[in-house]
Amino acid sequence: MIQQERKVLCTIEKGYSSEREEQIGKLRVYFEVFENGDISPINQMEFFCDTEQVFVTSGYSDIKERFKNNLFEAICIPTNFEQKDGNCKYVTRANSCEEIKGLQVSQVYNSSLPTPNDPFIVADDTPLTKTLLINDDGFMYGPFDYTSKFDDKTEGYILSLKSINTPLSKIPQYHIGKIGIQKCVGYLSNDKRKPLFLANIKKVLEILDEEIDFITDDQILSIYGNKIALNADFRSFTKGTIAQIRKHFSSATEYRTFPQRFNRLFQCLEDSLAWDSTKTELIQTFLSTKEGKQVLVDYISKNRDDYFKEEKANFTRKMEEETKKQKNAFDELKEKKEALESEIRKKTRERNDFEVNNAGTLSSLTDEKRKIIESQISSERNKLDSLINEVKSIEEKYSKLKDYDKLQREIQVLEDDRDRARDKKKQMEEQVDEVRAKLKENNEVLTSRLVKLKPDVDALCGLRPRNAVEQLDYNVTIKTKDASSDIEDIREDLIDTVLESLNKQGRKTDYATAANILTTISQCQFTLFSGLPGTGKTSLAKMLGNCLGLGNRFLNIPVARGWTSSRDILGFYNALSQSFSSASTGLYELIQQLSSEIDDNKDVAASIILLDEFNLSQPEHYFSPFLEMADPESKRVLTTGNPDKAYLNIPDYLRFLGTINQDESVQSLTPRLLDRAAIINFDDFDPSYELSIVGTENILDVAPEAISGKTFIEIFKANSLEIPADIEKVLQSVVMTLRDDRPEYGNPIIISYRKIKAIRSYYNVAGPLMSMESNYLGLDYALCQHVIPLLNGYGQGFGKRLEALILNLPDEMEKSLKMLKRILSHGNQNMFSYGHNL
Repeated sequence: MIQQERKVLCTIEKGYSSEREEQIGKLRVYFEVFENGDISPINQMEFFCDTEQVFVTSGYSDIKERFKNNLFEAICIPTNFEQKDGNCKYVTRANSCEEIKGLQVSQVYNSSLPTPNDPFIVADDTPLTKTLLINDDGFMYGPFDYTSKFDDKTEGYILSLKSINTPLSKIPQYHIGKIGIQKCVGYLSNDKRKPLFLANIKKVLEILDEEIDFITDDQILSIYGNKIALNADFRSFTKGTIAQIRKHFSSATEYRTFPQRFNRLFQCLEDSLAWDSTKTELIQTFLSTKEGKQVLVDYISKNRDDYFKEEKANFTRKMEEETKKQKNAFDELKEKKEALESEIRKKTRERNDFEVNNAGTLSSLTDEKRKIIESQISSERNKLDSLINEVKSIEEKYSKLKDYDKLQREIQVLEDDRDRARDKKKQMEEQVDEVRAKLKENNEVLTSRLVKLKPDVDALCGLRPRNAVEQLDYNVTIKTKDASSDIEDIREDLIDTVLESLNKQGRKTDYATAANILTTISQCQFTLFSGLPGTGKTSLAKMLGNCLGLGNRFLNIPVARGWTSSRDILGFYNALSQSFSSASTGLYELIQQLSSEIDDNKDVAASIILLDEFNLSQPEHYFSPFLEMADPESKRVLTTGNPDKAYLNIPDYLRFLGTINQDESVQSLTPRLLDRAAIINFDDFDPSYELSIVGTENILDVAPEAISGKTFIEIFKANSLEIPADIEKVLQSVVMTLRDDRPEYGNPIIISYRKIKAIRSYYNVAGPLMSMESNYLGLDYALCQHVIPLLNGYGQGFGKRLEALILNLPDEMEKSLKMLKRILSHGNQNMFSYGHNL
């Protein structure tokens, strides 16, 4: 039998002093919510319980901590225990309680209605609902939003009221409603108890007596003052200007709709003008006195032109000298700070290593002795086994020699077979030599004929002799790896070197940004730079190639519109000419070089390929041979169709960069590609370029030495997928919020295992590098690059999902919060169509 559930609106009543006082208690019930959405005072439409209470069977302390004194919603069921007088008929628990959603109930205060410019009332306690109403002389006014502040003098709370921001069909913006209390008495809670509540707010607002404009003077000036300031007809501000403003607005629809509002606007303007005249009179009166005249004379004598210029020049010179000193001191302190941070990171790492290594010192000693004894026993056992096997082999050998005559006959038969095979082999070799000689003779004849015919064929086809193509030099000097340096030191040295090189080239950035870009490129096969045109995506990619010392191993490929297959970027095998025709991008030549380096087992630098305007054509079409290389299980082999070189091996240290825009001229990125790529957004980047024209001073004088490609991948490779408990909690909260399949949240977003693994790997490496700023900064970058680009959905439900996601993120994750709020705001303004603008 299914128990009947009933939904009620209630507050905390009391707990019990017992061993379970943290688990059980009672709730005070004010209203019941029915299935059709109507809200009625308790026991009015249907009988609920004489006590007007609900008993909490578990989680009372959680309810008390979660809702405090606020009104909230609870789902309760009939109790299974024996009923006695004074007992509650219904029970609930903590997981059946939720916040009240929407504008359903408001608390009522008995007070005079304040004015819009002085919207304050005094209360003994803070309201129990998100909105409130004012009961003044038999009329209800509201609903109001509010802010509360405790007043030490009155020992009460001062509530500052304003019209609600939630759009209502019956009430215009900045307005409140007025309704007689007799019309809504059926929706009021029992007035014998305090506080007093009014339910079914939206129904009540449909039977308003009057709409009251509750806009403040500040809001009036903010709305209409901006319009006046932007109007080119009002150059100055005089009494005549106010008349012009009156005439300008008199024909507007808003003026006829809200005449009192515009009268207040004109009064504010006149008060402002009156103050200007009063201020002028005060200044003139003061200057006419003896003291005022003396002040004026002193001021003029102290600010003569020549003296002022001289003082200005001296002051400017002193300020420049002082600024230079302060800048030098700041640079020295910055260098010391960076050195200290590096030392702190190193000492922290040494301390952790010491703690880990010394934790099992005693146990390792006993284990070592046990292992030595076991090793000795195993060695002796192996010797015994070998002797037994040797005896068995000797026995088998001698058992075969018993039949000596039989063995002699078998040997003779085998020798005869060998002689026959030798004769047959000799005959076959002679036949092969004859065939080879004939083929050689025919080949020479055919070659001579082709040589004679080629000039005639070329002349008929209009072909000219081709010049030899100059091959690029892909070899770069790589830095010798110091055997004493560990991975962390090499990683930090590389980040510091790249950061310094970027600053020299005019790209001002910080340590965390440089660490983020290098970690992402090393860990991800495909990294995409997203942002508005002119934010420096392509220039930063080229600068990275210079900073890493890649030379020609950094290849820039401008993507053209209309590319449909790999032949546009790579090339194709021409069956007529029996040769491979490579594309003009230079990609085939670079991959050919990288494949030969793998075959020769060379230790070389990494290689980066930049696809500029990556989504100008559909990437899944022209870039399909490389997409599967994002998986660690990939064989990383490229099929060319060329019989001479059918397969090219792709090394692990080849990485792809792409720059993308999001407008009508480009292709949208598919979920398949978004799941395989990391997207770094440049809209919030502050390049801080030098304002001078780029010259030789912005180019690196000496190209830095590159590090080994294998080292570049190794130093940013995560040793584990484990992350700290607080980071794990936030990550799981994000995944579960996006995966929640409740209908009110719209379509769910499933974060793939590939993305979760990428986030964990990224934080394992980048988290400690950025921990000086915030423990959450590494996760902040990871969510921006791996999760937020996947957020695309429609409808108000998906907007609620984004709001829930924002609430689950800590305040320290500023980048993710900013991007999510921008997506939410943009979607609310575009018919609830939400999507990450890549």
